[in-house]
Amino acid sequence: MKRMNTLQHRINQFIGTASALALCIGMSQASAQDEIIRGDIPDMPEMQWVPEPEGIQVEQFASDLEVVWNIRFAPDERMWVTERPGRVRIFEQDGSTSDTPWLSIEDITFFQGESGLTGQAFHPDYPETPWVYLMYTYQTEEGPLNRISRFQDLGDRAGEEEILLDGLAAQARGGSHSGGTLEFGPDGKLYAATGDAFERQRSNNLEDPNGAVLRLNPDGSVPADNPWPGNPIWAHGMRNPHGLSWQPDTGLLFAGDHGPTGEDRLMAHDRIIVLQGGEHHGWPVMVGAIDSPEYVDPILAFAPNSSPPGDVLFYDADLLPQFQGDLFVSVLGFQPQDRQNLMRIRFEDESQPTKPTAIERWFNDAEGNSVYGRLRALAVGPDGALYVGTSNHDGRQMTPAKREQPDQILRITPAD
Repeated sequence: MKRMNTLQHRINQFIGTASALALCIGMSQASAQDEIIRGDIPDMPEMQWVPEPEGIQVEQFASDLEVVWNIRFAPDERMWVTERPGRVRIFEQDGSTSDTPWLSIEDITFFQGESGLTGQAFHPDYPETPWVYLMYTYQTEEGPLNRISRFQDLGDRAGEEEILLDGLAAQARGGSHSGGTLEFGPDGKLYAATGDAFERQRSNNLEDPNGAVLRLNPDGSVPADNPWPGNPIWAHGMRNPHGLSWQPDTGLLFAGDHGPTGEDRLMAHDRIIVLQGGEHHGWPVMVGAIDSPEYVDPILAFAPNSSPPGDVLFYDADLLPQFQGDLFVSVLGFQPQDRQNLMRIRFEDESQPTKPTAIERWFNDAEGNSVYGRLRALAVGPDGALYVGTSNHDGRQMTPAKREQPDQILRITPAD
């Protein structure tokens, strides 16, 4: 394992140089007030609860898993899955897998709260350039930290680790707000979502890579065209972002972010945001929408009931043409009464392509009766099917019946 490289050293120099950058717009306002601004809730489109969606069938693709966090498909059509305790597994097209994971780092993974082995991504030129990127939490004498690394794919196992970005904050108690999503964008850059580690002012500080969406070159260096020179931060003002997806027609980057449920009695405010590079996205200055040129308002915010997003994904395949261009959001919820569901958001106004026009909430009856429990990982397979992973074993406040069930991967296809 390479503990540090020169790229990491340069990034650390940036992070540790207090005079290099000013604090972001809004920090002075936030520090000058004790309460967060409570904005408006953006107009909510028509919403329906659909326990059994018509026109589709749901089957089990894989089971006997533990907290499925991320699903990716390689060019050879095999499915790669991260389990948050610290394992990467590869599944064949028939759902079979080896007893031995491609990678196991359970011995160093800090698996607690919302932390552990989370995001993964393939190099844009994979498999010619056989790098697999991972983000995970590990324990140190000073407490848990997050890092982004890449591993060479040696076929049935991982090669040596190369650490690209280290020392990202993780909550010392409980392991919450680690973010964890990794995605390569259409520009060939690596985007990484980081949480605020329950220290809200991190999201306000351009010298701190937490509470932000970072943008890196595949080798871990900072792109020359990032908004702030030498700075890995691409967009900030996030609380605990899970899920990144580019809208097919516009190329805009959408994100799901957890709101402060119960924090300062702010009541949920989980949100969907169209990210803008170089901009502040509100947290911890405000929740909701305040229509200020200094902050990017969400397109959707959920209150007073929580709807914490586990993943976000635009459907862009042909197998289910009725869903093309729709955004799917896996809604975690802490308990069934939080209405765990798979949310389908439609955008049917061609003049306003980022305006939600209808919402369906699948696999829940609006009374707290969840069909599959906590849903998180989303992916579109090479077959065009929509794949959904459950995370009922992550230690959150699930019912005993759901917690005792092994986590699984569901496959959604057209009804017969």
